Order: sequence, then C-alpha cells, then structure tokens
Amino acid sequence: MNIESHSEIIGTFYGITAEVIHHRIWDEPANALLLHLPEKRHTLSGLQGYRNVSVVANCHIPKPLWMKLHDPKCDWNKYYRQVLKSSKLRSDLSLDNATVLTTGVTMNHLAWSKMTSGDLWAMAFVTAGVEGNALRVGVDVGRHHHPIGTINTIVIPSTELTQAAMAASFITVTEAKVVALEELGVKSSYTPSYQAKGTGTDQIVTVSGKDERCTFVSGHTTIGALMARAVTAATTEAITKRRKDLYD
Repeated sequence: MNIESHSEIIGTFYGITAEVIHHRIWDEPANALLLHLPEKRHTLSGLQGYRNVSVVANCHIPKPLWMKLHDPKCDWNKYYRQVLKSSKLRSDLSLDNATVLTTGVTMNHLAWSKMTSGDLWAMAFVTAGVEGNALRVGVDVGRHHHPIGTINTIVIPSTELTQAAMAASFITVTEAKVVALEELGVKSSYTPSYQAKGTGTDQIVTVSGKDERCTFVSGHTTIGALMARAVTAATTEAITKRRKDLYD
C-alpha cells in the first residue's frame, strides 16, 4: 500500500496542534486528522481503552473501501501506521503511542469548538454523519452496517482527569451529543418517527489535561459544563456542515 500525501496545519490550541493529512489509499482520496499532544497524555476510547499516547487520530475511510474493513487480507494497521508516518510535524509516531478512530466522514466536514471559563477550558473535535444509521438506541434494531453514519468525538479538557472521571466523561459527552441531535431534529434512519440519540457506530476519545486534577465531570461542574457545551457546538456544526455539502 503506497500513500501519496500532503498535510496542512489547521490550528494550534493550548499546545495541541491539529494536522490534516490528505492522501490516497488504494487509489481512493482520503484524509485523516492528527491531534499532536504537547506531551504524552492519558486517553480513554471505546475502541482501544485506556492508553498513554502522543497523538490522537481520526482516519477517513472512503465509501469504495468500506467492504475492505471486513476483508481479513487487508492490513488496516499498516494503513494507520503509514498515515502516522505521513505527518510533517513528527517522525516518531507509531501505533504504540497513538489512539486511533475511523470514520466514513471526510475531514472536510470536521468541526471543533472551544469553551472557556476563567483558567478552565475544554475543546471538542467532531466528525458526524447521521444519514446512514442514526437510531434510537434500545428501540431500533439495526439490521445492517452502514459506516458512514458515525459520530466521532474527541474531547480535551484543560484539567487532569482520573480514570474514573475519564469514564464518567462519556456520559457527559453522550448527553451533550444528544442535545445537538435533538436541536437539529435528527430522526432515526430505521423508524423516522423517532428522535435519534446517536448512530450505531459512534465513538468517543477523552484526552486528560495537565492542569488541576478533577475527579468529577458531570454537568454540575464547571469543567463538565464546558466539555458539554464544546461537544454540542462542535456536533451541531459538523452535522450542519456535512448536510450542506451533501444536499445543498
């Protein structure tokens, strides 16, 4: 697998540099977001669990390649390694120091948001496709896999989080995502009379900060509220941006 690539820096936020890699995989155009952390940070994801990493990646897999996800002959780790090696900022990236997400949504539809209160801050980076498998969990029964319907959320607070707080952050992030879906009126792809609460393939990565240690991140806390507001704003923008590009 050969990857021809170029990269662009879309911003630096509190020492975290966001780089988008543009490349081709199996002759299909694709891209990936790399969030370069200023030092190794603890992350928690629903895919890889608890890790200590230098970079968080969100990799776009274009539609013609979706079936390759289920092909045991395809070495996707090789692809992810080559994406990491395509970074123009760092040459030492590997899967050992990366947390990786995948999505059918291009990084052209990436949205991010920053919320602050005094010295506290929280950021969220979101890609969101809801046109394929939005559902009301526990009510709808998904009978097929349609990878384009994925909401990937990467949330980064300024505060250091305990492992328990990182786990609890998934509740805050999910509730905030649902607020965006409700405000946009996103309906279930399976039962359109139902309000969707997510998709069947949503993923979250929480990145621990380095400032004051927090053990609680619910909406009753300032940092929890900042995380929620950032997630709602970024999710709203990501869905709106994608809808405009696909349907306008």
